[in-house]
Amino acid sequence: MIDLLLQAAVVSNYVTAGATYTENTIVVLLTMLTVLALSVQIARKYFIRILRKFTLRLAADIWWLLYVLLRDASIFLVVFLGVMLLWPGIYQDFPIAVPFAPLAIDLFAIALVLMLVVDTEDNAFYNSIVSILVIIGSLLYLTGVILVTESAVQLAKLPPTVSASTSNIWGFSYQYFNSVNNPALSIYSFYVSIIILGICGLVAIIYSFEGGIFNRRIEPKANPVVKETEAPLEQKK
Repeated sequence: MIDLLLQAAVVSNYVTAGATYTENTIVVLLTMLTVLALSVQIARKYFIRILRKFTLRLAADIWWLLYVLLRDASIFLVVFLGVMLLWPGIYQDFPIAVPFAPLAIDLFAIALVLMLVVDTEDNAFYNSIVSILVIIGSLLYLTGVILVTESAVQLAKLPPTVSASTSNIWGFSYQYFNSVNNPALSIYSFYVSIIILGICGLVAIIYSFEGGIFNRRIEPKANPVVKETEAPLEQKK
């Protein structure tokens, strides 16, 4: 019986360690992807300026394809991986920056849906909105990672006589914006973020059916045209 309990404890430790490693990996990947999305979005004019210098159409197409791929893939991956960090169970296991991270994922989701339903390439107004959403979302996520997720590392360097809760901005962020230390803010952040993501998903689903089965018209069947057969040559005579 004791051996079974020990084995169960070992397995539980491995599962916890694996979950923590996965969550850490996602946080690091999201940090890199938000920086990539921010960099590519604000470098649009640079890509266009270089695009005009190409004399070969193939080289210009490859250059523009690279830009579109980096921009769209980074925004999509931020939303795809960010959903993994929005659940209340993870809030209690890993220090998520609330409401910074959930709001950042929501802003990226709104930008992604806007790019789906509107041609942002030919409309400067909507392209500016996408840029604003990506910039604010990136700054929110990076601020949360620096001030909240990394606050424990900074607080560990404080002398034992200094109170962590009142020392500086690190202690304030660790106490009030850490999902583990503030369950109430975490659950409210989850409710708001999941509602916004649900609305974005609903808009995307409705748009995917636009002009499809909901607007399908049943065309009347045309009457077959029967051609008259020509009379035999003997009858013509």
